Amino acid sequence: MKAASQQFHYFIAFLILSALLVGANYLQVYMGINPCPLCILQRITFGLLGIVFLLGIAFGFKRCVQMGIGSAGLLVSLLGIALSGRQVWLQHLPKNFDANCDVSLNYMLKVLPLQDVIQKVFAGGTMCAQVEWTFLHLSLAEWSLGWFILFAIFCFVQLVMPAKAGI
Repeated sequence: MKAASQQFHYFIAFLILSALLVGANYLQVYMGINPCPLCILQRITFGLLGIVFLLGIAFGFKRCVQMGIGSAGLLVSLLGIALSGRQVWLQHLPKNFDANCDVSLNYMLKVLPLQDVIQKVFAGGTMCAQVEWTFLHLSLAEWSLGWFILFAIFCFVQLVMPAKAGI
């Protein structure tokens, strides 16, 4: 695979990622769907992945850089899979479970130690388990999980099939 082709692939992935973030922002601003702490972390993870893809566009012409970018993209994608997978799992639990993540992430970060924030966010709760919007019978968390899986596959392919140009 040529370096220019690989950079073009990163560009297409960045455009898709940007469209996903714009769509999530649209749903929040115009449809009134407020994100839970897990949703916010998924958006931050999408943003990190966008930065990795921008690095792939700008610097993806040397093999050692391609390996680093592919590895970073795969790790960030795996983090996104963990976050969105946890939310999908919470959404499919019976509706009467007794955990709580209804406090905003910003508030938790201000008043709690980071370890407690992480524990509370992953514990989930009523807000994280709600399905406020679906498209083709899939929730936002399920769509995020699907996209993170696709981005992980994309990054893995970029990692194992680096361009031949450069050293």
